[in-house]
Amino acid sequence: MANQYGASRNLMKQTCNKNVGSRVDVLKWSQEMDLLAMGTEKGEVLLHRLKWQKVWQLSPPEDGLKVRGLAWRPCEKFIAIGYSNGTILLVDLETKEEIHSFSVKQDITCLTWTENTDEIGTDDVSHSSVTSHTKYLPELPVLSSLSSSAKPINPNRSSYCSKHILCILLIGTVTGTVHQSALGMLPCGSVDVFGALGLPATTTARIRELKMTHDYRQLIVGLQQDDTLQVIVLENGVLHRYAPAVLNLALKHAQLLGAMAYISETIDCIIEAWETVLLEMDNKLTNYAKDQPDGSISADFLELLMFGTASPSLEQFLLRDLSEKGLRKLGYSIELSYVTIQRLVVKPLYTAIHAVFYHLNALDGMLRNRFYYGTLMRDAVSASESLRSCGALLIKAHELQQTIDASKRDFKIFFRWLYVVIVRVMDETLQENHPTITQREIHYLAQFLSNFDTVAQSAPDQQEGRGMIESRRKFNLERVGQYLEDKPLVHPMANDGEENEWKRLLAQNECLRQCGAIFPHHEQMSLLQQQKLLKQQIEQLFGQPEKVVGADYKQKNLLTIHAPAGTDVRAFAFATHQRDSVTLLAIVQSSCSLLLVECFNDGGFKTLRLHFEEKPYFDQRFDAIGTLSFHHVDFYDEDTLSLLLRAQAAGEERPVSCYFLQLNLGAVREFLATVEAREYMQTVTEDAAGCHAINAYTLIDESSLKLLESADGHRIAVSGKRNVIAVLAESLKNVRVYDMDAQEDEEDLLDTSSQINSSLENSQESVQA
Repeated sequence: MANQYGASRNLMKQTCNKNVGSRVDVLKWSQEMDLLAMGTEKGEVLLHRLKWQKVWQLSPPEDGLKVRGLAWRPCEKFIAIGYSNGTILLVDLETKEEIHSFSVKQDITCLTWTENTDEIGTDDVSHSSVTSHTKYLPELPVLSSLSSSAKPINPNRSSYCSKHILCILLIGTVTGTVHQSALGMLPCGSVDVFGALGLPATTTARIRELKMTHDYRQLIVGLQQDDTLQVIVLENGVLHRYAPAVLNLALKHAQLLGAMAYISETIDCIIEAWETVLLEMDNKLTNYAKDQPDGSISADFLELLMFGTASPSLEQFLLRDLSEKGLRKLGYSIELSYVTIQRLVVKPLYTAIHAVFYHLNALDGMLRNRFYYGTLMRDAVSASESLRSCGALLIKAHELQQTIDASKRDFKIFFRWLYVVIVRVMDETLQENHPTITQREIHYLAQFLSNFDTVAQSAPDQQEGRGMIESRRKFNLERVGQYLEDKPLVHPMANDGEENEWKRLLAQNECLRQCGAIFPHHEQMSLLQQQKLLKQQIEQLFGQPEKVVGADYKQKNLLTIHAPAGTDVRAFAFATHQRDSVTLLAIVQSSCSLLLVECFNDGGFKTLRLHFEEKPYFDQRFDAIGTLSFHHVDFYDEDTLSLLLRAQAAGEERPVSCYFLQLNLGAVREFLATVEAREYMQTVTEDAAGCHAINAYTLIDESSLKLLESADGHRIAVSGKRNVIAVLAESLKNVRVYDMDAQEDEEDLLDTSSQINSSLENSQESVQA
């Protein structure tokens, strides 16, 4: 039977044998490129080429995290990385740039993408809404050219999806919840698998593997609980029917996330520039201010302005602590920082807010098409609330711009006046070309000086000592910093509500205040608070598909497998056979039992066990090899199963060698075609009473079996498209890479003189269930 399907010779050749400094927990080949990703016990992710050239190394987002899963996104140059705290990172392979990150807030057990490579038609009514932004929106400025603290990242990523394919990231957690994320950007479903099976919260069960069919209709979950394995098929109709709508929403959400991330990065740069202002003032002005009694600072400076006389403490500060040279340096540094802040606000911040506004308007138009989006976004008729918050953020950015202009003006006047005062106190003569201070500037200066002692309104009455000093230190000498903290403004802009006819009109007309075309002005909110409000509303808006799709999942079928007591299930492996519309599942149930399962689109199961029993009496080839046992398994492609086998000689307690087997599934699936599918829940036990069984020795073709150089093979990672495999040693610190397209070497092949003459009838040692 082995020769019947013409298995090709196993011409694998080792290309490298490398030690890794840390234990490897996760090993995954890319199906598109010759790249091998490894997650280590230190939480690092290593990316190597076929010849072991190092591409990059990525540290964990936090110390102490473990890598739980690696998943290559099909048809794209992205990789998803799952960590033990529930964080998911999407990383660009070429630049190592973090494209997006989110958290499921629970430890992760498995991570995988759907494998559908069929493009969705671009003729739907919303396609232009998610692709035309490149025609109308200007590019976002590169922040690294404006601020030294910004990351050198290109913010103008043209596409998160180069092909119009809906790829869904499936995430299994320790609590039994399976999360789905379209493109890794949009939550599009979550289902409580443990709850569906009636398992308690304290269960020891763990999700081992996930698979979604190509039509997005079925979710197949493989989980293990002690000695029991379960394969549950869950079915939904919403994701299947509205896949194009989910893809469009995911693309729009990705565009909004990119613009919002750019706004956050811009605000971080503004905060960095503002802290420079704060540091300079800490060194000089604030150190003086904190040693003075409350209310005395403004009085001393105003007395100096009005009468030209300084108090002893102020005179000492001007001559000894500040000095003429120090004043010039301080003024120049503060002005430079304000110029940097102004440059960040005027172009990057405004441009990003306009981009968010554009995308929200496009989304608002999409949501009005209830035929496409009514089911997924049933509670959101429009995006009007998010649009109003975006408009309010734009107003707050303009308010910040006005505050920066006023602060620059006041500080220039203040330092120019202080320079004159210091020169006069030192009994020196002013330069002839020194500019004079006008009466209007004196008015601005008096207002500026009068606010030196104002205590934060939000501070509690009982706040004393350091708290009041901190409040004065941050806000009394400048007003920009209050916009960059997550709390209400201490000094809002002057309220001219009685004189402003527009404000009076809004106050008198409720209908105008609630009009979607008129954006609100939240005078007490800071820029950071306004940004957080917009972010929360966008998250709430795009959180609806997850609830709708998750609620639609229903259990279709359940397969329960009882493994021998005390055994550890070494491997779960899924593969989609697109031509036959069937999902294949391979489970190493024990060292002598491998279970193959066919899952059909209607929810039915067919099961078959491969086991190593007695060697065929007519075949002497295996006498020299010893007794074979299963150790690890993975699908090389939809028609080939890769097996890591161990051989144990007679009388030996430990395995003496490792073999790699490429098993053609043609004969196995031909036999499964004669088995009746089970469309109801069934239980399979270790003995042959639960399903049909085949002696695995009769399936082994001598040309497909390869003796490995070392006997410590523990796990394999394969890529049929790239024709490569990797074998991880039992120490978890050694990786051997093999090329499956190597030239034939007769010394590496088993003796081909003997042929297997068995037939399907010889191999069947099965008992009808």
